Amino acid sequence: MLRSIFFISFIGFLVWIAVWLSENPGRAEINWLGYEIETYFGFLIIVAGIVGIIVWTIIWLIRFVFKAPKAFILGRKNRRQVDGYKALTLGMAAIAAGDKDEASRLSKKANKLLSDPTVTRLLSAQTAALNGDQAAASRYFNTLRESKETQFVGLVGLMRQAKLSGEDTLLKELTEEAYKLRPESVFVVETLFDIQTKSGLWEEAQATLFEAVRRKVKPEQVAIGPRVTIFTARAYEMQRAADYKAAIRYADRALADDRDFVPAAIVRARLINDKSKDHKAVSLLESFCSRNPHPQVVSAYLKLWPQETFLQRFQRLQNLVDKKRSTQDTRLLVAEAALDAELWGEARKNLELASADQLTIKSCRLMSRLEQGERYDEEESRRWLEKTSLAAPDTSWTCGSCGAIAQSWQALCGHCGDFDIVVWKQPPHIATLSSEFANESAHEDFLLLEEAKTKPPNLG
Repeated sequence: MLRSIFFISFIGFLVWIAVWLSENPGRAEINWLGYEIETYFGFLIIVAGIVGIIVWTIIWLIRFVFKAPKAFILGRKNRRQVDGYKALTLGMAAIAAGDKDEASRLSKKANKLLSDPTVTRLLSAQTAALNGDQAAASRYFNTLRESKETQFVGLVGLMRQAKLSGEDTLLKELTEEAYKLRPESVFVVETLFDIQTKSGLWEEAQATLFEAVRRKVKPEQVAIGPRVTIFTARAYEMQRAADYKAAIRYADRALADDRDFVPAAIVRARLINDKSKDHKAVSLLESFCSRNPHPQVVSAYLKLWPQETFLQRFQRLQNLVDKKRSTQDTRLLVAEAALDAELWGEARKNLELASADQLTIKSCRLMSRLEQGERYDEEESRRWLEKTSLAAPDTSWTCGSCGAIAQSWQALCGHCGDFDIVVWKQPPHIATLSSEFANESAHEDFLLLEEAKTKPPNLG
């Protein structure tokens, strides 16, 4: 709009000048080298304008001729730079797609066009790594590491190489160095936390996790799970070191973050030294068992009264467990307590409820024990023991990653080493025992039952 107004104004001004000159033509006379020129003033102005344009054109042509080679070279350089950055971008895309041939071609093209190693070094390093040339990739990454501007990029590349080759010590050193440079990097924080947890460095892992939450690298809701596991692992560690006050403190912190975390409840129950003085912890366990009657938490709770008879223990268990929340594990626990107290009817009722959905190894063995104890039916007892070969495995602490079974909870899987992956669940039923082996196992269990007959009767 403004340009149109200016153009119209300019044309109007020229028209006004032309009209004014026509009304006031005037005359101009020039004497030069014996020549005399006489003309109208307006015509003289037009001729001067034409001469000026011709002179300006000649000067422009001369400057163009002299600047043409430099302009050509600069233009060619700019085109090469544009093509080089295009090759660099496409090369990184080829690496992301895993196309090593295309990545190699584009890496060479970028190096040739840009002729600047500081720009193309990362692409060359990634291409070398993609092609399996780890030695060349290491050289490129180490060169990047030496420059302050590209130090972090070089460290990350070396970290990935160390992780791939299983060099744990080197990976830890590189990750700690990268963490000092960029503590807000998600990749670096997760790698450092993974190293610390897999090494059992709970104090360092706890500090890293807190810092990640503070810097908003990890949301609070995401950090709660790993934090509870670390607190519980530290509680177990302190318990083994006989630092019971610290163990109680960490177990309480774990339960404060997640009141239903079973491993923390188990270790807290084991840390009760005098139930008459630790009413708060006892109440906490009773509340826990009413919500989540986990067999190991319930067992740890019952052990707080070691002098009780089997009958008293069964009654305490009945009062503790909410029947509405009963699970198969809970019913089996109640059934076992009833067997110890020789309450055959209660034992059979709970075993039938527990076996209604699925027959497990423990339920088969308890049924065998019930038939032997109540009816002295050795044949039926043996038949139940033989069923264990086909029964589902009992719930236990199982790794959610590799399926390995542990006798007790661990923060790290003892087989694959993964962190915060061991949970209470039914392990996979990998194979069925052969009939010969099953009969042999059943015979051994039968002999154990025969031994049990010699035990003194329960007077509770």
